[in-house]
Amino acid sequence: MSFDDIYSDFIMHHYRNSGHRGIDKESDLMEKGANLSCGDEITLFVRMKEGKITSLAFDGHGCAISQASASVMADLLEGKTLEEARKTLSNFSKMLRGEIFDENLLGDAVLFERLREYPMRIKCVSLAWKTAERALMK
Repeated sequence: MSFDDIYSDFIMHHYRNSGHRGIDKESDLMEKGANLSCGDEITLFVRMKEGKITSLAFDGHGCAISQASASVMADLLEGKTLEEARKTLSNFSKMLRGEIFDENLLGDAVLFERLREYPMRIKCVSLAWKTAERALMK
């Protein structure tokens, strides 16, 4: 199986099967984001307890990349402290800009690195991550 096949399967799995999709009416933080150039929209719902992210859900619509990226991000951030989450979010942005980053902090999200080759897809893959950055700054 080629990397392209693995990458496509990874995207489609997270797009179709995210356990984080849904509206959480009891969340502590809610933040909306949109990619106006292609119509992707997302709303993040974050639950916090004692400085840790205990739950992260998302609702919205968009391309498979934006929705899969939100799913991967939610998997990665749940259980992290605010400081750890902010560091992870910053690291993801560094990766997309082609800067030095710590791939150990990103887990499966490292697979999105190849999207740097497709500038029009950067907004898709980063929508949830930028929305989470805004939410966690409050």
